[in-house]
Amino acid sequence: MKIRLLYALLVLGVAASFSSCRDNAVEPIEPAEGQQLTFLPSVKNMNEEVIHTRATGNVFFENGDEITVKITTSRGVTPQNYAYTYADGTFTGNFFFTPDQTYITQLEALWPAEGSQGRAQIITDQRKYDDYKQANRLRATGSTENIMPTTAPLPLVFEHEQSRITFRLAGQNANGLIIKSLLLELENVDLGDGKGSRGVGFWAYCEDKGALNAKMILPAGIQFGPNKNNDGRMKIGLVTVGTAGNSANDYRGIMYIPNRTNITLKANHDYLVTLTPEGYDLMATVTISGFPQPDGNHVGVPFQLPVQNTKTEEYDISTVAQLVTISWLLNDDLNGERQADWIDRKFNIVSPIVVSDKIRAEGDRYLNVAMLKSNEGKFSNTDNATYSDKSKVFGD
Repeated sequence: MKIRLLYALLVLGVAASFSSCRDNAVEPIEPAEGQQLTFLPSVKNMNEEVIHTRATGNVFFENGDEITVKITTSRGVTPQNYAYTYADGTFTGNFFFTPDQTYITQLEALWPAEGSQGRAQIITDQRKYDDYKQANRLRATGSTENIMPTTAPLPLVFEHEQSRITFRLAGQNANGLIIKSLLLELENVDLGDGKGSRGVGFWAYCEDKGALNAKMILPAGIQFGPNKNNDGRMKIGLVTVGTAGNSANDYRGIMYIPNRTNITLKANHDYLVTLTPEGYDLMATVTISGFPQPDGNHVGVPFQLPVQNTKTEEYDISTVAQLVTISWLLNDDLNGERQADWIDRKFNIVSPIVVSDKIRAEGDRYLNVAMLKSNEGKFSNTDNATYSDKSKVFGD
């Protein structure tokens, strides 16, 4: 999706037709010579309409991150590349406006920068956080008739070029287990190195000591199934699971998905693979944009972040999914968000939320009510969160 950046044209003075109006004519405004172009970045959530800026908790970019900005001006037809570096909330680089009313006609920004490891090749081993992050690719585009000289940083909204997959343990046999390593084995992957498509293994990011949620970034277009040769299931990789802080009972199981699975990964989409331990194997169910489960023995946690209210600086909660997400984020890291970033924030339940009987029946396995109650002081308008029978989620 093209991000349209609309800016007012500098008003050019127009000579009046009648001499009596001459004194009211607006004189041309000359921009300061060498005006530097800077950017205020934000990152759009995968497959969501919510855009998180730095002011609302977006901490994706870090000081020193570099992007390549391709700019075409009204004076040329070929885009030129400019290097930009992130520092303290903005990207600053080496494009300067000239004082001759030249404006930008097209703009495209790429992260990681062209020529970097993350842009030049697909990172398959994402076990380290830095490699997992660099495996991502972001793109922001703008096409307007006039991006004119301005002293304020221009907003630049990035979208994910690739897909994210989260692997989560669920089911009755998953209690107390975490994922310690995970290898996804795929066929017919083009790594962009000129060698064509071939079988490739991707290692997931499982944090330093294992995690409830293992994550990896994959190129859009990868196909999962279907396997029409036979009924049953197909192997997709290996995973090691066990208990935190103890390796004595670790075991490595094979991941399978049903042969009927037929999913092609889309850019800027989030996928969940639910792993259900079955003895020494792990049966995988792949879903998109949410965590619905096909049978009642599986419990998935939806993921939807609240959005910061810039006036109150509180994070507004208006959906059950947001309440569930925060109930787990206050307890631990979740889907790339860090518990340490959320534990000191304030929340406001801005509209009535009714927790269904089905969710209530799952207890703390779904909505972590115990964690909400222990952090009740961080919430405003808790009376807005009720169950179907009108009783209060936070209690009396």
